[in-house]
Amino acid sequence: MEMEYREHGRRGKVIIVLGLILAIAAGGAAFYLINAAQQTAGQGELQTVPVVVAARAIPARKPIEPDDLAVRQVPLDATNSEGVVAKPADLIGKVLAVTVLKDQMVTTNLVASSSGGTGFSILEPNETVGPDSVPWRAVSLTIPEDRAVGGLLQAGQTIDVFVTATVNVPLELTTAGKYYTDRSTKITYQDVVILARSGTFYVIRVSLAVAEEISHLQAAGNASFSAALRPEQDVRTIDASGLGSTTNLIITKYGLPIPETYPAGGGAFATLPPIQASPGPSESPAPAP
Repeated sequence: MEMEYREHGRRGKVIIVLGLILAIAAGGAAFYLINAAQQTAGQGELQTVPVVVAARAIPARKPIEPDDLAVRQVPLDATNSEGVVAKPADLIGKVLAVTVLKDQMVTTNLVASSSGGTGFSILEPNETVGPDSVPWRAVSLTIPEDRAVGGLLQAGQTIDVFVTATVNVPLELTTAGKYYTDRSTKITYQDVVILARSGTFYVIRVSLAVAEEISHLQAAGNASFSAALRPEQDVRTIDASGLGSTTNLIITKYGLPIPETYPAGGGAFATLPPIQASPGPSESPAPAP
């Protein structure tokens, strides 16, 4: 009985020791999990950044106004960290491709690209569209290489465009002896940016009114274009009111000699007598009379 009692006592002590070990292990595990959870929560707070969101619904194809945007502190993760915008100024004036709902993040992929897959942008990087902004358009015109700086013009350069058109003078003015129908050339569009080029086709950036004029001149078929390359530093607009060239104006300005009728008076002139053929080797000259 005594041996059996001792055996039970030893088993009890072992069970108590194991219980203490398990309790300590459980406590350590709980402490570790709680500490890890707190660290994770702390890390989540560190990842919160300012993000631009819609303060109200913004319709598609409408320029973004300052009151359309607000800034919120948003925790970022792998699902929403791409394309975020931190400053409203980077979006003001831009146009959205889709409607954005209130409190939705306004990311860069929602902004409609002005290039539209063409490889160029009509607006400059910091240019916005507003009620009073210039309605810029891209329009193409054809310029042969011999009238386009030898075909060396490239996208990004600025040019001056000359228009050469046929001026039809009414018959009553023609018979008066002062005017006649001929071509006339003048610098028409200055400091024009080339957006793209394909062969002899040049895509340029102009206002809507100028785009209309160029479209009409090309469709009418009685005008042609030439281009002169501008230095990058020269952004001046020259007063062209006193410019313009015709053949007679150039003759008068530079004193080109005017061809005269020869001989004077326009009458017939005497021709030289015919040349007598010399005798051949087998022929003897005729005897003198």
